[in-house]
Amino acid sequence: MMNKVKTKFDFGEAIGMLVGKWWCSAVVPGHHQYASTYDFPVRIKFIENYWIQSKREFNISEYVRCAKELEDEGVKAIVGSCGLIAGMQEELANAVDIPVFSSNLLVVPLALNVLGKGKKVGILTDSSEVLLKDDYKILKMCGIQPESPRIAIKGMEESEYRDIWLTQFGGGEIEKGNWWDLDEEGVAKLELGEFDIQKVEEGIVSVAREMVAENPDLGAIVLECTEMPLYAKAIRKATGILVFDSVSLVKFIHSATVSV
Repeated sequence: MMNKVKTKFDFGEAIGMLVGKWWCSAVVPGHHQYASTYDFPVRIKFIENYWIQSKREFNISEYVRCAKELEDEGVKAIVGSCGLIAGMQEELANAVDIPVFSSNLLVVPLALNVLGKGKKVGILTDSSEVLLKDDYKILKMCGIQPESPRIAIKGMEESEYRDIWLTQFGGGEIEKGNWWDLDEEGVAKLELGEFDIQKVEEGIVSVAREMVAENPDLGAIVLECTEMPLYAKAIRKATGILVFDSVSLVKFIHSATVSV
């Protein structure tokens, strides 16, 4: 008797990752999207038309289409590659029958619950402006109450280290104006490939320290951006508090999905 054809394929990749197809200098070992960062296989799905420039927003229909493809290809869970795509968490989760973890921001409610009520959780983000737009949709999709006095937010793009921070997004095929609100001069600067990981680390650690100084009751920091895991260890050392990053989340999700 002929074996039945499998209705769903499984190539041994438990985690599927949705990645907007653009390259940046920070994709090095330890980066969220770098394959050898993980000691297990990750199936990366590159999204060609991930950004709608006229609307200045992510292309939800393309993300949904690619999420469905990952499900058909046998992954057990889907993760994002930019914490700010959390605004489509509901759409992505409803589009497939497997778990979707669009953003490390989903960890914020967990962090709040493991800390005493007198403790705050800080969100260190690429851009607080983008994070808070559209009536706080991104936060709300992750179960975060934006008006909560227990939440503190800082954005790298709004800090004095903005220019240093943005250098890590250069060195690749950046289309004019594709990175939030960069002008021609800003895009040109990125394309020079001025990324220095040590300088960026010093900048983000300084901003994290500022957040702690401004909020003495801070008990944890959640790193929104998928470029930030590169600096998580340094932030933990500098602040002495819990620091949650997206690479750690992916590893946790993997451990929850595999049975062998």
